[in-house]
Amino acid sequence: MITKLQEMKWNLHNYKSRQLLLWGLKNGHIAPYDDELIEKLRNIYDGGIPASILLLSNGMSNGHCYDRALLMSRAFLDDEDDVQLVYATIDSLKLNPQFADKDDPLFADHCIVERITKDGQHLIYDTSSGFVYDKKLYWLMEHPKIRKINKKSSIIEFVKSDEYYHPEDIERDKYASPLILPMIEMTYGRPTEMYSHLGIELLQREIEHFKKVINYDDVCKEIDDDMKRLGLRR
Repeated sequence: MITKLQEMKWNLHNYKSRQLLLWGLKNGHIAPYDDELIEKLRNIYDGGIPASILLLSNGMSNGHCYDRALLMSRAFLDDEDDVQLVYATIDSLKLNPQFADKDDPLFADHCIVERITKDGQHLIYDTSSGFVYDKKLYWLMEHPKIRKINKKSSIIEFVKSDEYYHPEDIERDKYASPLILPMIEMTYGRPTEMYSHLGIELLQREIEHFKKVINYDDVCKEIDDDMKRLGLRR
């Protein structure tokens, strides 16, 4: 049962976060993903789907911060910039009565990407919100209490190990696209899908780009032929 105090704290957090978000967007301290980043993400895959699609889709990212933050961090591993994964409790989870679970000590745990650029900027990439934040503003909005940090060297080591044990085979994994892409396309225009509406349509652009890369229509036809050959479709 939600107490009045919980409700009050949650409503206050939402109001403050909303005001800071609008201020940050207006003054350049918060920004959406830019084309330079999206182009890097086109060459990073998870289960045969480019990160440029997965990370522009709120439905595929929000609530999957551990996996998606790792995916985002891979865009910066070849740069001179420093990058690390930060695991921390944040107010958006801790104060949300919907998620409060006293039996789970990690119910408010979240994973974000911190990038330190060559010119000294500290940026936070939150894959659940889909924004890039100035670190000071993000800390003011979420008051993170850090549990663990994985540094760049640890991320590189993990990625290399994961690629060794689970090699990405785009030619094989591309056959997942006819299952996954239509589900994402169904979310176009939803209020939570900011990268697919209001004249932005970056998600649509990335899906169409990927379809051309893999010859999507041919992939769908090949799958259909296989289903017919196996007697699973007429």
